[in-house]
Amino acid sequence: MNRMLGRSEISVSPLGLGCWAIGGEFTLDGLPDGWGEVDESESIAGIHAALERGVNFFDTADVYGTGHSEAVLGRALRGRRHEAVIATKFGYTYDESTKEAFTRHDVTPEYVRHACERSLRRLQTDYVDMYQIHVGGLSLEEIDTVIDSLNELRQEGLIRTYGWSTWDVANAQIFAQKSEAAAIQHVLNVLSDDKEMLSLCERYGLASINNTPLAMGLLSGKFNHDSRFSDQDVRGSRHEWVTYFKNGKAVPSYLQKLEAVREVLTSGNRTLVQGALAWIWGRSHVTIPIPGFKTRKQVEELIGAAAFGPLSEAQINEVEGILGSS
Repeated sequence: MNRMLGRSEISVSPLGLGCWAIGGEFTLDGLPDGWGEVDESESIAGIHAALERGVNFFDTADVYGTGHSEAVLGRALRGRRHEAVIATKFGYTYDESTKEAFTRHDVTPEYVRHACERSLRRLQTDYVDMYQIHVGGLSLEEIDTVIDSLNELRQEGLIRTYGWSTWDVANAQIFAQKSEAAAIQHVLNVLSDDKEMLSLCERYGLASINNTPLAMGLLSGKFNHDSRFSDQDVRGSRHEWVTYFKNGKAVPSYLQKLEAVREVLTSGNRTLVQGALAWIWGRSHVTIPIPGFKTRKQVEELIGAAAFGPLSEAQINEVEGILGSS
C-alpha cells in the first residue's frame, strides 16, 4: 500500500530506489565516490522493472556522477514521467566536465535556482516532485534563506515539495517548524537505528526517507572478513565518513552484529536484503527505504521484500534486544 510523502499530497510506493550507484564513477575531493563501473542499459532496465512492479519513487542528486545519475534517470523515464515521483538534491558543488565533486557547498538563492534548472534539463522534465537540501549541516541563516528559495520554486511550479537530507536532529526540527517540508532523509538500517530522527518525523508528519538501508551493501550478506573493495569503489576509497567499511574491508564489529540478527531477518523465507527492508518498515509507519541498485536482478530482489511486509513488533523488539547486548 502506498504512503503519503509527509505533509504533501504525493503518493509514493513504500519502497523507493536510490540512484547514487547508477551515476557511475566520479570523485569527491579527489577520492573515488562512485560504486565502480555501471552498465547503463542495466540501470534503465532496473528502473523499468521497478515501474512495472509498482515502485514509483526514485531518489537521486545532482552530484551523483556529477549529473550522470539524473541523466540516466531522465532517459529511463522518457515517455513515462507521469508514472514516477522524482526526488533529487542540491547544494554540493561539482565540475561536470571533470566528474569532480566537492564538499564545499552553495545554497544561495542564485545557486539553488541554477542547480534546479540544470537538474530539470538532465531529468528531461519541467518539475521535480521533491527537491532536497543535500548539505547535512547548515547555519540558521542558511536554513532561513534556503527555505525562502524552496518556497519560491514551489510557487513557480518547478518543484512540488521539498525536504532535507541531514543527520542533525536539532536543525531538522527547526526546518520542520519553519517550513512546509515533506520529508527528512537520513541514515537508517538495522545496524544504525535513529530513534530521535524517526520520532521527529512522526511528530511533525514528515516522511522518513531512509538512505543506506542496506549499510552500503553489508546487509546483503555477500561480504565477509576476506572481502576487499578496490580503491575505485566508494567503500574502498578511504572516505572517513564511510562507516561500514574501512580500507576496503567490512568492519568486523558490524559483521558480528549482522550474524547476530541474521536468523530474525531471514525469517519467513526472506532473503537478508528483504529482511533488512522489513525491519525498516517495522520501525515506523513513516519510513520509506531507498536502497541503491546497479542491475535489474537487484531491483527484483528489493521489490520482492514488499510481499513479506514488515517485521512484527515482537521481531523488532527481538532485534533491539540482540543488538543492545552485542
